[in-house]
Amino acid sequence: MAVAAGRQVRAAELTVDTPPACVDSAILAQEVGDLIGRPLAEIPDVHFRVRIAETSPQKWRLHLETIDSKGAAGIPEVRGSREIDGTSCSELAEAASVAIAVSVRSMQAARGEPPPAALKPTSPSSPPAVLTASPRGTIATSLPRPVWRPSVTLALTTDTGALPATSPGLEAEGDLQRGALRLVLLVTWFTSQDTVGARGLGGTFQFALGGGLGCYAPRWGRWTALACGGAELGRLAGTGLDVARPETGTVLWRAVRAEAGTTVAVGANTAVLLRAGVAVPLAHPEFVLDQSQLVYRPSPAALRLTVGFELGF
Repeated sequence: MAVAAGRQVRAAELTVDTPPACVDSAILAQEVGDLIGRPLAEIPDVHFRVRIAETSPQKWRLHLETIDSKGAAGIPEVRGSREIDGTSCSELAEAASVAIAVSVRSMQAARGEPPPAALKPTSPSSPPAVLTASPRGTIATSLPRPVWRPSVTLALTTDTGALPATSPGLEAEGDLQRGALRLVLLVTWFTSQDTVGARGLGGTFQFALGGGLGCYAPRWGRWTALACGGAELGRLAGTGLDVARPETGTVLWRAVRAEAGTTVAVGANTAVLLRAGVAVPLAHPEFVLDQSQLVYRPSPAALRLTVGFELGF
């Protein structure tokens, strides 16, 4: 009686070579599994190599190779490769999942395997036609458009100029980024500062503000440069110090603001923020005692420094 030796079947492999915090290989494999209707590890004798690199500012390139683990004479051989250009690493990561799914579906069709009954597109932006098309042009046109990506930031900040002395503060930000455009809404509270004049009279000053910034924010790997401009509104208040009847005077702080900085990715959805700039008030209020004695006047420009931690979604 003859016994036939069965060919050893190897599960599919996925190798990912990208900048840090760009693509998670486990998530990429899961996305492919969702597209093909079963885990990628159940596909036999194939190896996918994904490489994503930045070729110039805001230009990225995906190189994908499909390797047959059981080629001629049992030696792995490249069955095909393709390159796709995009504007971000995350965009090309999504394109890679679609391209791998296309390759798997074409291999299944060549072996005469029926498509999984539960196969459905994962989102409206991934039409079913993409899963049955193999030309490179079809893959390129299926790339999703850039979307607004939200994040929140909690930061420590300082002000030099609006208050009598350099004052630390806390800042909370909500950000939206699409491509190289970033929009920022922020609120900031600074610790109070005292000042005393030549006659021993002075005041205690408090400052809080809210503002908005529009930033040009191109990304290079882990680094995102920031060049921002905007405006802020706030409440600047002063209360008499060491006087018989202290009273509080309040003015509306209005200023234009320009800043530059960077963020550095430290994880898939986290980054460290560093930003510095200047706020120029549109009015120059004066705080006085007894209608005549000047206690304090803000500087013509206020310097700002912000360091924080950003969490994306």
